[in-house]
This record gives sequence, structure tokens and C-alpha cells, in this order.
Amino acid sequence: MKIRTESKDGLATVTVEGEVDSAEREKVGKAIRGLLDGGASRFVFDFERVTFVGSAGISCLIEARKEALSRRGGIALVRPAPVLRKVIHDLGFEAHFPVYASVEEARSALTDPPPSGSSPPRR
Repeated sequence: MKIRTESKDGLATVTVEGEVDSAEREKVGKAIRGLLDGGASRFVFDFERVTFVGSAGISCLIEARKEALSRRGGIALVRPAPVLRKVIHDLGFEAHFPVYASVEEARSALTDPPPSGSSPPRR
């Protein structure tokens, strides 16, 4: 698994490639924790190249969401691979993980508050 992160003004982008399983959980968790410690409260997860996600990977997403919300932030997924999209759907987590077509679109959604009563786009 490969993981790249960048952060600016409280908005972090996390790009993951490969398998996110229990063996990689610590690596992902450490990266997210480092971003949180650096002041990030909004997260864009680019998972287009994720080939497998296990319960440990979903757990990392849930924990990141919880931490982001506690800091008045949020999270967004970008182009999740079909395997991840299926897991999120099967677990009923679609309402908790908005999906966007591009990193730029997700960043914009997390930076600009949505109009009252609207919901994020589903891609």
C-alpha cells in the first residue's frame, strides 16, 4: 500500500493506492493522526486506486470522520474504487461519506458551506 498526504489551511488530502487491510491499518491511522495533530479538520480521501478495503480500512475512515466532525470539519471521498463503493453501500454508510468526481470538487465542498437543505452530490 502507498499513502500520500498533503495539508494546507486545515484541509488534508490523503491519496491511497493498493490494499487497505489490517496489516496497513497502523500506517493509515498514523498518517491521519499526523494530519490531525497538524491542525487538519477536513479530509479528502482519494481512493481511486484502492484494490481492497477490509474492516480495518473502514474503521480508519469512521475514526477520521468522528475526529473531523469533533473539530467542526468533515470528510469526502473521491472516486472510490468499486470495491470500496460496494463496502460503503453494503454497510449503509453512504450518507456519512459523500463522494465526489474530483479532488478539486471535494475540496470545494469541504471549504464552502452547502446551501441550506441541500445534500452533497453522489458520483
